[in-house]
Amino acid sequence: MAKSIGRATVIKKNATAIAGVRTKTIAWGGESIDVTSNEDAGVRLLLSESAQEQLDISFDGIESDYVLRDIALDTTSDKMLTDITYELDDGTVISGNFRLSSYEMGSPYNEATTFSATLESSGAWTVTPPAP
Repeated sequence: MAKSIGRATVIKKNATAIAGVRTKTIAWGGESIDVTSNEDAGVRLLLSESAQEQLDISFDGIESDYVLRDIALDTTSDKMLTDITYELDDGTVISGNFRLSSYEMGSPYNEATTFSATLESSGAWTVTPPAP
């Protein structure tokens, strides 16, 4: 399996890399459908499909452009971002609509201002494999 370096993975908003990002995490989740009944003798039985699937993107870094902060603090914004891409180091691109669900900014004394944020998928996302 090929090894990779984390900084080669980039999160973009409107085709521009989100500034200051250092750590990125993408997490898929699929909610199981439990169909266990008396006939199963107490052993759980699940359907093969998910009741609901979601993709969450979490990231943090050094605050530098305040774009996400401004979106988070804008009381008139619905926080839906329709221009997000998650570009992996191998050229795979994940894109879709994501809602900014959390934002946190830290301002420690004598250190750089930091931020962390989480985006939650809304609707289906697309995965575009790398070009051959």
